[in-house]
Amino acid sequence: MKTKAFKRLTAAGLICIGIAVGVVLTSRLDWTPRGFASNTTEKITGNQSPVDEALFQLQNTGKAFTAVSKEILPTVVSISSEKIVKRSASESPFGPLFKDFFGREFNYSRPQTQKLRGLGSGVIVSKDGYILTNNHVIEDADDITVTLYDKRSFDAKIIGRDPLTEIAVIKIEGDDLPVARLGDSDAMEVGEWVLAVGNPLELNSTVTAGIVSATGRNINIISSREGSEAGGSYAIESFIQTDAAINPGNSGGALVNLKSQVIGINTAIATRTGGYQGYGFAVPINLARKIMNDLIKQGYVTRAYLGIGMRNVDEAVAKRFKLDRPAGVYIDQVVDGSPAQKAGLQPLDVILALDGKDVNQGNEIQSAIALKNPGDSVTLTVFRDGREKKVKVTLGQKETGKTQEKKESSPDMPDLGLSVRTLDDDIRSQIDYYHDEEGVVVTGVDPYSAAFDAGIVRGDLIVRIEDKDIKSVNDYKRAVRSLKKQDVVIFTIKRRSSEFHAFVKVSE
Repeated sequence: MKTKAFKRLTAAGLICIGIAVGVVLTSRLDWTPRGFASNTTEKITGNQSPVDEALFQLQNTGKAFTAVSKEILPTVVSISSEKIVKRSASESPFGPLFKDFFGREFNYSRPQTQKLRGLGSGVIVSKDGYILTNNHVIEDADDITVTLYDKRSFDAKIIGRDPLTEIAVIKIEGDDLPVARLGDSDAMEVGEWVLAVGNPLELNSTVTAGIVSATGRNINIISSREGSEAGGSYAIESFIQTDAAINPGNSGGALVNLKSQVIGINTAIATRTGGYQGYGFAVPINLARKIMNDLIKQGYVTRAYLGIGMRNVDEAVAKRFKLDRPAGVYIDQVVDGSPAQKAGLQPLDVILALDGKDVNQGNEIQSAIALKNPGDSVTLTVFRDGREKKVKVTLGQKETGKTQEKKESSPDMPDLGLSVRTLDDDIRSQIDYYHDEEGVVVTGVDPYSAAFDAGIVRGDLIVRIEDKDIKSVNDYKRAVRSLKKQDVVIFTIKRRSSEFHAFVKVSE
């Protein structure tokens, strides 16, 4: 009996010892006496290898972005504009599209004016308050308010604007303001880092990063902008392209290199949605600076003038002229009496370089001439009769910025919603039609105006109003002044090779 009892006690003891050991193992209890270090080795987590030097370089780039942002942000302002638009008392607040959608009109008791607001950006270029921005940011604005980085606000006035380059200058009454550094856009290379600074989508003082993805871009956005005063043959586009995010509200802001230098004025985006899709465009600061200086000095832009029509050289043209490869631009037309004609340039001359710099697109020559002043000389490398020759041209003057006709509205001249220019040799040299005709070219049509409703579009040539021949802007003004309210007037219009009549109802 004793033996059985002893065995039972021994078994029970072993079970208790097993349970105790199991508790220790599963609970990972620390049996180390207090005050003594454990002999257990600590487990190391995470990669402990040295940081690659390339990562330090990238970190330095990030710090450069920070340093540039701190310097440039105080010099970039927010610009809000207000424009008073007339409307009839019965017009829907949603516009004609709303009425057409429902197939009827509604009698709204609304004011006869509407206040439209816009938001953009600008760059402070002088301590006393001159600000560089885009034309479309302040175009036709009745009131302009500038808000600085430190939240102070000022009323601004327009010093001058140039629709042909989308550059404008405004001024506030400030003192000792922070001023941006202006760089050299010609020195920029594709692949360089840039920051875009502005106020997109009402998000003030936003900085985005990217690279210069192309230069010399012509995207036909200035001349095609609805209602723009910029005629297609005069608009100058040689944009810097970047993949730094640019959205509505960035217009007029700064494109900056890693030296904190402004190398462009953000102007446009390539988009099918109205928002950022990867590509933004900035006016090169070298061109913007020249336009800015003219506007500050005299309120308009004095333009140098060469006097040729140009086309790009493609493979077929290169083969015909026995060029090694498609290069340069060829002269399609030389304007009579122009500096080009006086210098001996001829149609079908191929321009390979301007002042020693290769050219391959017409807009490269346009932008180069735009940087010059009347009386300056340029040297063209021309390919003619199988050999190259140098031709020196002294540039003439084309005061487009001063003499461009603007839409007029006065008690004795009904507002038809049209902007026009006299068809002259300079316009003829830049287009493929209207070579022998006379008239005024439509450079802008207001949406839903009398001219818009009659089907007149930008680029049309007005040759007659009723029985009066129209050969100049003065002829046009005299004819329009004779019109009476509620008249339905016949305009004879040429559109490229066709001619038709537009019936324009003179508004109240």
